[in-house]
Amino acid sequence: MGRYFQALLCVAGLWAVASSVLAQQTVAFPLSAGKGGALELALDVDGESATFLLDTGAAMATINSALFDRIRDHGTVRKSREVAARMADGRTRKLNVYEITGLRLGQGCELGPTEVIVVPGSGRNLLGLNVLEKFAPLTLSLSPPALGLSNCATMKLPDPIPGEMAVAAVSPL
Repeated sequence: MGRYFQALLCVAGLWAVASSVLAQQTVAFPLSAGKGGALELALDVDGESATFLLDTGAAMATINSALFDRIRDHGTVRKSREVAARMADGRTRKLNVYEITGLRLGQGCELGPTEVIVVPGSGRNLLGLNVLEKFAPLTLSLSPPALGLSNCATMKLPDPIPGEMAVAAVSPL
């Protein structure tokens, strides 16, 4: 029984150390309430400021064509593929996926080259799971509204882009 308790204490100690290290690496970013109370985050995308809707239901980050036109002028985008995307209204659309140079949150949370779906029109930009997963584990606070991201010291992340259409599922064409 002594070995069992020693092992249990060792596991508890490792958990405490890991939790402490993780807490030190988490950076909180304020969220604001957008239209309808949705949570939004300001990001920098290839040098352009934009607002993104925090959307855990979107498989990928999406940007509207207005933001895409602004960053394309920098010469920092490359078409990587096309996908069939199921939109929030249930329709499936063929959309282009581009690799952008990077997204940045604040002064030190950067994510290098990142794929984004370009949605025609002036819809809202969405911060989807392909970006959020790179900062796991992450936390969400509602009072005050904030997004806590891990791994900011080791990554480059672009600024948020405003989004309106939700991409529920994405599959290669």
